[in-house]
Amino acid sequence: MNSVPYLLIMFLLPLGGVLMLLLAQDDEKSKGRNALSVAMLTVWASLVFIVLALSHVDSTYNHLQLVEQYVWLENPKITLTFGVDAFSLLLILSVNVAALIGMWGVRHFSVKMKSCMILTLLFLSMITGLFLAADVMSFFIFFAALLFPLFLLIGLFGDVKRQIALFRFMFYSICGALIFFVVLVVLYNHDTANVMLNKMADFKLGPKGEFFVWAAIFVALLSRIPIWPFHSWIAAVHSSIKNPLVFVLANMTPLTGIYGLMRFVPEGLPDSLLFLSTGLEVIAVITMLFIALIAFINMDFQYKIFSFMTVYYIFFMLGVFLPTSQYMLNIGFSLFAFMIIFSSIEVLVAYQEQIRHDNKLLSEGILTLLPKLSVIFTFMILAAVGMPLSAMFVNNFVLIAALLAYSFGTTVCAIAALMLVASALLVELYRRKKMPKLDFVTDDVEDISSKDFVFVSLTAVVLLLSLVNPLWFIRG
Repeated sequence: MNSVPYLLIMFLLPLGGVLMLLLAQDDEKSKGRNALSVAMLTVWASLVFIVLALSHVDSTYNHLQLVEQYVWLENPKITLTFGVDAFSLLLILSVNVAALIGMWGVRHFSVKMKSCMILTLLFLSMITGLFLAADVMSFFIFFAALLFPLFLLIGLFGDVKRQIALFRFMFYSICGALIFFVVLVVLYNHDTANVMLNKMADFKLGPKGEFFVWAAIFVALLSRIPIWPFHSWIAAVHSSIKNPLVFVLANMTPLTGIYGLMRFVPEGLPDSLLFLSTGLEVIAVITMLFIALIAFINMDFQYKIFSFMTVYYIFFMLGVFLPTSQYMLNIGFSLFAFMIIFSSIEVLVAYQEQIRHDNKLLSEGILTLLPKLSVIFTFMILAAVGMPLSAMFVNNFVLIAALLAYSFGTTVCAIAALMLVASALLVELYRRKKMPKLDFVTDDVEDISSKDFVFVSLTAVVLLLSLVNPLWFIRG
């Protein structure tokens, strides 16, 4: 065990923030600013420990490092095992940075800030625990536990109007967790010791047992990803969330399914069941094209952002079919930039929508009235579509080249989907920057504040630095 339990601290820090918020006073005069400040300071503290952990990890070593073990239960004896590599730490870093951007964006929203921040930190703790989990039991605990704060965040603060879609989303997410629990029971029936994520290939369950276990794993993990047949209710809920912070957090959940596939499948899937991955590949590219086409014709910018995220998530998921040990860091680097880009775009769009609503404006041409916001928003859109402004630029080319060697047809379809969502974002950017024909005076429209402009500009600087070296903030 390490002299400094970095991983345990990373998991417990958000829970410590929850405790502080429960004990904190936040009167009406402060309007939730105290709760927001505590939450943001907690995330900043988490980022410090994440960077420290990254500085102790060898990015060239593909096995879990900084392993920490804690007794979960005595009888039956179940041990909580934490372990990380550079990839999992990059994901933890990404979700914390994206959450910080979302917190910044929610400052002007009328919500019960204390409750919102408590659930946000609880969600961050659970998703961090999932990325830290080195054994199947711990993975399942966090896989199921993060649903609780997520459902409350969406239900209380997401402003989702379609209650039937919300119910289906919750129902099928819980079903996915229950299916994973059945897998856990089967595995523990064969081995009472903790089953490590990278040891799934060691289990010989027979043809029928292997098919059942792996089919169940695929269904459970895919239930978190907007891929057919799960895309319908996930899209109906995620794309209609109005609160920018809740939108950012809710759209982190596909990352948990993709992470699970990358941990389980490449080293564990038996050769006799490779047809499962082939079926996943076909469904993935069809879903990418379908959602990209809808994004291109849909006028709702919130849906365009959701589509952009979904297509890229599935694109990263295709990395499961590559030699994962070789391309894991490339996927991590791209995801690091991707999470910053989509969370920044969502916050900036929410800001525009609030200004549009307050001033009774149309979205067309709104950026002509907001020059500072226009500059940073244009930068983020260009980074999203693949301009050389972030780590996505180089690493996506690496992934596309590797996928071309794996399957030419699959890659062509994926590229087409990426180009469609990029075009949808560019068209919307042009529409918002196009000079409108105004019949009334709009000189009193307030641009983004200097403080907000500095914050989002710093995120742009981080993206630019990630293009040079995504791990520029650590030595080696």
